[in-house]
Amino acid sequence: MNIPIIGQTPIEKKSNFILPGKEDPVVLNEHGTEKFAKIEKLPVSDVVLDQMAVQIPPIYYWEDVEGGKSYRMTMAFKMCGRLFGMSYEIADTNVVKLDILRKKLFFVVKESLDVLVHHGEKVLDMFNNIDPRLVNDEEALHFRYDPTWDKKVAAFNQLCRVAPITKAKAVELGLLNK
Repeated sequence: MNIPIIGQTPIEKKSNFILPGKEDPVVLNEHGTEKFAKIEKLPVSDVVLDQMAVQIPPIYYWEDVEGGKSYRMTMAFKMCGRLFGMSYEIADTNVVKLDILRKKLFFVVKESLDVLVHHGEKVLDMFNNIDPRLVNDEEALHFRYDPTWDKKVAAFNQLCRVAPITKAKAVELGLLNK
């Protein structure tokens, strides 16, 4: 009889088992799992991968220029097969006021993107506009029952980006009809 001495580890007893789906015996360790077990890579369909992927599209920003002077700023994005965005007229040449106006435009468009990324088409009304009542209902559910909600919102805020483009590029991307 082999009795381990105090302070020494017991002798590892290895057993050979034939697991379901395997033809060769497998050596199991003291925990009953395969020694140096590898996780099998299962094939996953593209449909499942698309459902699991979280994609945050960029917010495109461009200015309409006439005679060397900008007269309108626009931010837009594509989500759920639709185009969302907003434009502000530029009436002043003061750089500080333009910067404030640009930030206001960004926050309004970013809120729309945030809602669509987190809730999808559930918050759209019959005219494909975001319905604030539906948004409030969805936000309340997530805030109450999703323990990682604050982390998801923080992650979105860190990953949301603006991509400056020209008006010609906006037409090419299908953000404008011209």
